[in-house]
Amino acid sequence: MFEAMAAFFGKWYARLKAFSMLAGAWGFLFSVNSLIGFQAGFEYDDGMVYSTPAFKAAEKDKPEAGSQDYWNAVNRSFTFEHTKPAVWLTAWTLKVLGVKIVFFCDRGSEGADSLEASWRKLADNFYFTRTEDEKYRILEKKRFIFYAAPSDSGIIQARKAGVHPLRLEKSPKSVLKFDYHPGKFRERYLPLSRF
Repeated sequence: MFEAMAAFFGKWYARLKAFSMLAGAWGFLFSVNSLIGFQAGFEYDDGMVYSTPAFKAAEKDKPEAGSQDYWNAVNRSFTFEHTKPAVWLTAWTLKVLGVKIVFFCDRGSEGADSLEASWRKLADNFYFTRTEDEKYRILEKKRFIFYAAPSDSGIIQARKAGVHPLRLEKSPKSVLKFDYHPGKFRERYLPLSRF
């Protein structure tokens, strides 16, 4: 009977010890990442989400493409977008480890308050960049550990800024037009990130 009790307590002690070590490692990583202020950037359109349904919904109102009304309609149609599970899980894993998550949107910021509010638990910041140079300047100034993007231009801007790029796969049904050549820059890619 004493041997059975010793085995029982020994098993639970080993589990407690393993849990304590994992919790300690997590606490150390979270503290270091939080104190240093590391950030991870994700392109929002066709990166974090499949945003084609939002763009299609905005086109039904027939605003002039690129106008304030157009971007307002796109940003307010975020409920039609589909989150990509692999990208979402990657972002949350980094968030749990103390890394700040930043979304980059290649669109206007008109009407984006509800979009930002819907992502407030995950995203620490949103940048609405209309030019690639603007994206480059943000990546260069901040402490980004990597930048995840489906577009070739996103990979190029990350490399120019000295940030590690991570390729996200683009859906073949996407209506967004940008250069997309996976592996062209010998970048790593996130598996299962198509949708």
